[in-house]
Amino acid sequence: MIHKNPYKHWPSRIFLLLVLAVTLNTGQAAALSEEKAAKIGKEMYDEILKKMPIFADSELNQYVTSVGEKIVRHSDQANGNFTFTIIDSPEINAFATPGGYIYINRGLLAYMNSEAELAAVLAHEVAHVTADHASRQRRAQLGSNVVAGLLAVLTGSADVGEASAMWGTATVRGYGRDMELEADAMGARFMAAAGYPTDAMINIISQLKDHERYMKKRSRESGQKVQSYHGLFSTHPRNDQRLLKIVKQADVNSRGDAGVTPFRIATDGLPWGQGTSSSANRENQYIDQRKLFSFDYPDDWNFKKQGQQIIGQPEDQSATLSLDIKARTLDTPKAFIKNQLGIEFIKKSESIEVARLKGHTGLIPGIGEAPDVRLAVLYYGRGAYVFKGSVQQGQLSDLRSAKIDESATGNAPQIRPQSYDTEFKSIYSSFRPLPRQRRTPDNAEIHYVKATGKATYTKLARQLRLGKYGADELRLINGHYPGTEPQAGQWIKIIR
Repeated sequence: MIHKNPYKHWPSRIFLLLVLAVTLNTGQAAALSEEKAAKIGKEMYDEILKKMPIFADSELNQYVTSVGEKIVRHSDQANGNFTFTIIDSPEINAFATPGGYIYINRGLLAYMNSEAELAAVLAHEVAHVTADHASRQRRAQLGSNVVAGLLAVLTGSADVGEASAMWGTATVRGYGRDMELEADAMGARFMAAAGYPTDAMINIISQLKDHERYMKKRSRESGQKVQSYHGLFSTHPRNDQRLLKIVKQADVNSRGDAGVTPFRIATDGLPWGQGTSSSANRENQYIDQRKLFSFDYPDDWNFKKQGQQIIGQPEDQSATLSLDIKARTLDTPKAFIKNQLGIEFIKKSESIEVARLKGHTGLIPGIGEAPDVRLAVLYYGRGAYVFKGSVQQGQLSDLRSAKIDESATGNAPQIRPQSYDTEFKSIYSSFRPLPRQRRTPDNAEIHYVKATGKATYTKLARQLRLGKYGADELRLINGHYPGTEPQAGQWIKIIR
């Protein structure tokens, strides 16, 4: 199986949490050294990439990173190394770990309406890092609440609502409220210095509070317990007086551009809800329902997402085939290899056509005694699909005992010698586009349209077949909850 639900891998996840719990709760040193913080953060980052789905839209990831880096340049660690990552989860969450690693869920992006609001969230998380809140946390008497709370933070799952509540209680009763306020104040200062209007911080907090009201409304009708949000800005009092004060102190009259248009362009097509970026597989087949493609692989291979790549290996891990999706250019596939991948020369260079898709393949020469690497590039839609196949030892032409599926003939799987290169070719040659299917609430996307003079969210929800709560959901993602209607000519988000 590939790309299994990451929220079900409790044993490995608990290992990560226990490591972090020990890290945060060991010793009474005043602060983590920069070197140790970087080491801890990198270890956590590697584990998160293995266990959690990363949103594989390179353009949106680059956009979020550019906004984050702009904030960092105007922070208290202007020369610090920060890494920004989008988690492919519908939950509303963002968090930071030591060493400058900032994570934001795809679900939170859906409720933002400007680059400045994105900057507010990232600035808050950057402030947690620059203020060294991780070191201050480890001096608290967290005990089991560390594991429970971090589990809720990392998963955002409703299944851990009670654990999340314990985390929130522990931080508020200790020093969490003060640290969150400090992060707000610092974040607002970073925003102002970066040229963003700081009232965007108030806007996004209002969005989160509106979402909480909405969830309470849903819970009253369903009878289910509400999972309170204990992430970003969760410790603010209801009247927001302290927040208003610190924003004013930072620069409430900042006249910077909110960046509505760049944000709209960057997030058009963002998956809604569970989304369709979660890949599935049938027997010996990898399927990506968002990018709409599939490919087959040998019986004893397994493929899964790892970061923004798709990685496959046979059971003996003697070889690796990676798939990286890059932005297509006007170059031919052959020229793309040279101009975009920076590979000046390939052996056995030849043009290919797979399922009527243009492509090019060849061998990247190994350096010294290193084996060659099989390279194939296929153009599909707006993407360039880059396959790279390599072996751990030996050469691509070496044979291995491959398990061949013969179920179609009614026979049991057979063990046959087959070269690694033959396997690589058979995999990328099986690449197929998938037909675009009708969107459902579970695989819909957010798109932007201009409202007409007669548009209301109730009418739009009915036309889009969004169900009982569709009008509320449209108001929420547009910042118009509970009762505001769109104005004629206004850009608004719809779900389809």
